[in-house]
Amino acid sequence: MPSLSPATFLASTIAATTLAYAFKQSTRKPKTELEKNSIPIPVPRTYLPFQIDAALIYVLSTLAGADELEVLRKIALELGNTVNLRGLNQDFIIVTEPSSIQHILAKHQPNYEKGPEFNAIFHEFLGSGIFNADGDTWKTQRQLARPHFQTSEFKDAALINKHVNQLIKVLDRHIDTSPDTPLNIQNIFCRFTLDEASEFLFGETVNALEKEHSEFSRAFNYAQTITAWRFRVPIWRLLVPKRRFLREIKVLDNFVYKIIDNAIARKEERLAEKASGEDNEDGEEKHATLLDHFLSYQKENEVLSKTYLRDMLLNFLIAGRDTTASLLSFTMLHITQHPKVLERLHHEVEQVVGLDREPEYDDVKKLKYQRQVLNEVLRLCPPVPFNMRQSVEEDVLPNGYYIPPKTPVCYSAYTTHRMTEYWGEDALEFDPDRWGPDRVSSIKPFMFVPFHAGPRICLGQNLAYTTAHLTLTRLLQRYEIKAAPGFKADPFGDIVLFSRNGVEVVLRKRTPTSEP
Repeated sequence: MPSLSPATFLASTIAATTLAYAFKQSTRKPKTELEKNSIPIPVPRTYLPFQIDAALIYVLSTLAGADELEVLRKIALELGNTVNLRGLNQDFIIVTEPSSIQHILAKHQPNYEKGPEFNAIFHEFLGSGIFNADGDTWKTQRQLARPHFQTSEFKDAALINKHVNQLIKVLDRHIDTSPDTPLNIQNIFCRFTLDEASEFLFGETVNALEKEHSEFSRAFNYAQTITAWRFRVPIWRLLVPKRRFLREIKVLDNFVYKIIDNAIARKEERLAEKASGEDNEDGEEKHATLLDHFLSYQKENEVLSKTYLRDMLLNFLIAGRDTTASLLSFTMLHITQHPKVLERLHHEVEQVVGLDREPEYDDVKKLKYQRQVLNEVLRLCPPVPFNMRQSVEEDVLPNGYYIPPKTPVCYSAYTTHRMTEYWGEDALEFDPDRWGPDRVSSIKPFMFVPFHAGPRICLGQNLAYTTAHLTLTRLLQRYEIKAAPGFKADPFGDIVLFSRNGVEVVLRKRTPTSEP
């Protein structure tokens, strides 16, 4: 993130809050009956007018590298399961209680949209794609994309294994040239999942594993960083850099539009061959990628625009790449910190798959302990630690707290997943056995929401699990995995949870296996 001058931030914040306060006072409405009969949400104590100190402390501490996830978790511990982090005269409500999360994501889902501010923050990056769409636009996009994410579309693990083969080549090259040297596996997983997701979605890989600093991956990472800061800075339109941001968006556009043009040309060529009787394909045309699937869509002679396709593809790319890379990275971190867990994982892989055979989709459901480990990583390190909605109308949560209309409401999977009230006194400990047959029944609905829940539950969660299973299995087959001496991860939550300083591990080859 480019540096923000504290003096500039303070001056701009004071000016903006003065105007905001004056406007709020002039438009304040009397309490409704619903508000009068509800419980006001606790607000952290502040000492300056308009809660200027709350906003300053939060933004400047984040710039300084503070663990904002833990800061917000401790606020919830102090004030309760529903908190209003009011700053600059603006409400910002965080809920952590499962019944309230269920209320927002399922039972009263239509009243909690992404909202206009969320859309404004993401629009230049992700356009009108499914990630920040609402209403009929969201419903149409989800219905259109859902068939491609059905299990039948990726039962064949060939695509995943193809990219794992490339991953192994990169890891082997590091071991051969720098044996016993710690490796930032998070960086490599981000490149690996970018390659896999881009081929799954586009039919073309960005080749990030071989080109660590590719133009596309650099632009993609920068766009995400700036977008995350737009959430943190209340007056982001004035303070968060935009000129380079728009240049990097142009890099993404050029790449994606070229792929779309190529796919359209291929489709037109196939149609021409079919019309002339030269088509050699038997049966229906296969739609191997999400882009092909979109291009096959036609309703009342309506063809999806290139802008629509661009927005959808980038939305699914950010979801497909980052969540899986986060899961794999924190899995490596936790299993290297728990040798007994790692030993059980090795044993299960040897018993279920063996050391030389590539795992297949049907193997996934047999790796039961591995699934327990992945779920425990998702509990402690949910890829999306916070997710924001905005209320449409006023409402009351199941615990009696009042939600004003048009107010940001954020549910925190990170905090909910670590609450002793729900997970026991060992809630902060890594224990895959809590997902075993003897204890899993104690995990109630909406206690565990790493892929969200309700109508907007992640379409790609099964693909994420499958990729994580197959990748982890291949690595366990081939390598001894150890913690890097003295390394300590520094988790932070931008759009997706990662570690600021990466995840370092030491790899050694286990036994001779057939080359990928």
